[in-house]
Amino acid sequence: MRQSAKLSRVLLISAAFFTASAAHADPSGLRVTALTGLERTDSAPGTGAQDGVYYGGQIGYDWDLGGLQAGFEGELGGSSARDPLVNTGARQGLFANAAVRVALPVTDRTRVFARGGYAYHEVTYTSAPKFAGSGYTLGGGGELDLGDRLLLRVEYRYSDYGNQVRGQHFVAGLGIRF
Repeated sequence: MRQSAKLSRVLLISAAFFTASAAHADPSGLRVTALTGLERTDSAPGTGAQDGVYYGGQIGYDWDLGGLQAGFEGELGGSSARDPLVNTGARQGLFANAAVRVALPVTDRTRVFARGGYAYHEVTYTSAPKFAGSGYTLGGGGELDLGDRLLLRVEYRYSDYGNQVRGQHFVAGLGIRF
């Protein structure tokens, strides 16, 4: 009983802390975000795409341009996707991207953004040499400030890694601004 009362107080204080100044959150500056979501990569054209759980981390920096925000972000990630076909044995490896982004505030606490830039991806095969390709990534999404420093992010992106290897990511993340 005493522990649940303490937990209730901690939750109430935390909620008050994160929402009290949300209207004054400054979306500019350094941010770090942990991401997870769904990933679909077609790494063996003609055999079908592999689906998996995407996980990664992102670091970025934004500037307030007076009604518009612009910035850049870099990301490293991986996936649980494996090709079920024995003959290729494709396993998704490293994902990386470096992108610029432009964000438009919708309210004091929300933004929509578009992003695009360089994308890199590795695929290992049991019966073939490793694929390491690079190309481009394009996407967009939205962010919600949960307080002065915390943010929630959702995003969709399409990436083309060259040599007919393509991918899509549907991700959500929790980030912190410094």
